[in-house]
Amino acid sequence: MRNLSLILFWLIGASGLSAETIYTLRGIDKVYPVVEISGTKVPKAEKAYIKEAIRTTTEELGIDTAGYSQRSLAVLVEEQYTCKTPLINVRLLIGEQVRRLDSDEKVFGITYQNVSSFPYDPDSVGENLEDAVDDLLSKFSDQYTEERVTLKRVAEKGGDVAAALGYETDFKRAVEKAKRQHKNVMLVLVSNYCPWCRKFEEQVLRKQEVNALVHKKYVPVILNKEKDAFPAEFNLSFTPVVHFIDPATRKSYHRTVGYNEREEFMHWLKADARR
Repeated sequence: MRNLSLILFWLIGASGLSAETIYTLRGIDKVYPVVEISGTKVPKAEKAYIKEAIRTTTEELGIDTAGYSQRSLAVLVEEQYTCKTPLINVRLLIGEQVRRLDSDEKVFGITYQNVSSFPYDPDSVGENLEDAVDDLLSKFSDQYTEERVTLKRVAEKGGDVAAALGYETDFKRAVEKAKRQHKNVMLVLVSNYCPWCRKFEEQVLRKQEVNALVHKKYVPVILNKEKDAFPAEFNLSFTPVVHFIDPATRKSYHRTVGYNEREEFMHWLKADARR
């Protein structure tokens, strides 16, 4: 079990604070809890609180923690020295064996991660740590519950989204239309069983101000990558992905991968001056 903890710490150290993976909690029904506290600033006695918090959360969610599992749910506490006041980083992550897309090789990877940090204060480190753990587990629980309840097939609702927003559903037709209107193409690729696709459609694309700006600047097209035809060079392993395409060359000059907050997506749309 100690080797598993060392692997988790090594992967986290290599990945840094800002991971760009698209996380989903679908299918998480059994985990092996891991709690590690490194350094000297946080009392090791806090492990007991963290273990009980994990036990309570997983029990409420119906996640099995009995026995060993190749999938670990870990809380890792570490110190970071980037200024005069040390920071305490608290990471909640899931590590498990995953299969590479281009082969049958299995590797150990991080499939979920969230981070909370606070300045070290010897008088309140225990209280701050417990607040950080509670916050991370609460966010984990909210996402887990939301995805279990609302997850639906894109294939069932993709057509409804296109019709409601006025998007094209044929790539070639969208390109020809963009040429006539002297606009670029905005290609949105989604996939089956993708909770982030649902969230991007409902919380970003369906917003009136977003849809108005999209149609003003682009010919938008939404496609399910698992059943619709589109050029292979636009295919990525993640969804949702949005390509901004020059219709003359049919080349993507910009792309966004994964879920984008509405403000962030609007910022790009407004900044895009390419015609």
